Amino acid sequence: MKIVMTMTDAATMSPINSINSINGAVVTDSFEVEVRVLGPVEIWGLERPIKRSWATELIVYLAMHRRAVSNEVWATALWPDKLMAASGLHSLTSVARRSLGRGENGMDHLPRARGHLRLADSVGTDWMNFKNLADNGLWEQALQLVRGRPFESLRYSDWPVMEGWVALMESEITSVALYTAEKSLAKGDFETAQWAARKALSASPYDERLYCLLMRAADLAGYSWGVEAVMKELVKVMELDSRLGDDQSRHRADNRRGLANRCIEQQVLNFLHPQTVELYLKLSKYHNCTRSV
Repeated sequence: MKIVMTMTDAATMSPINSINSINGAVVTDSFEVEVRVLGPVEIWGLERPIKRSWATELIVYLAMHRRAVSNEVWATALWPDKLMAASGLHSLTSVARRSLGRGENGMDHLPRARGHLRLADSVGTDWMNFKNLADNGLWEQALQLVRGRPFESLRYSDWPVMEGWVALMESEITSVALYTAEKSLAKGDFETAQWAARKALSASPYDERLYCLLMRAADLAGYSWGVEAVMKELVKVMELDSRLGDDQSRHRADNRRGLANRCIEQQVLNFLHPQTVELYLKLSKYHNCTRSV
């Protein structure tokens, strides 16, 4: 029996690798245990539920560091402002080892070692599968693995940011999405283009290039109101309205019905990248009503 453990300690049964072959060719690594970090953290394939949340944090950290990590290093990453007793580290390691269990070869997924830890090769990540799929040109399949912000719901999330993991994942996910969407637009497949952009936005919600792509897709599909909807979504996500003063925000009181509701204040546009604004003004059917505040 294999278990999936999320950060809310919910357990269920599921296969480990949902995308393990395409057109008869194996394109992803098939792991006995998979640590999923491309969204809310989950661990699939556990032998038993994890009783301590810090054991989940440890497994995630080790999954992202494939070489042996000294106890001092991983303890500092998880508790940077606290000196942990050796007995506490040993206890936590034991919990993680019991939950991971043993592989098909009878060996522990978290082998015993003195002074350091390293997960067995039987444990992998969805990030590894994402890279494998993308490297093989299977960009849509790679994007299917994206479920949200990288390392979302991790109890202590500083180390993925400080070590550059979050920025790297957001960058590569966005690059794959942009490439997929551009190819789709060239073929007139607006739906796939929008899907790819939305997948990337779930991981990197502040990237203006993705909103530009959505505006282009809406325009090419003949959905002019969609251009305005995307721009309003960007304004809301970036919280640009909150940057306007009271004298400026009073102008929005008139934008309650009809055509006026689609107007974007010029002062708001000033906070966006010039290329984003240029594209919006080019595509918008209502840019003549853009307000000067």
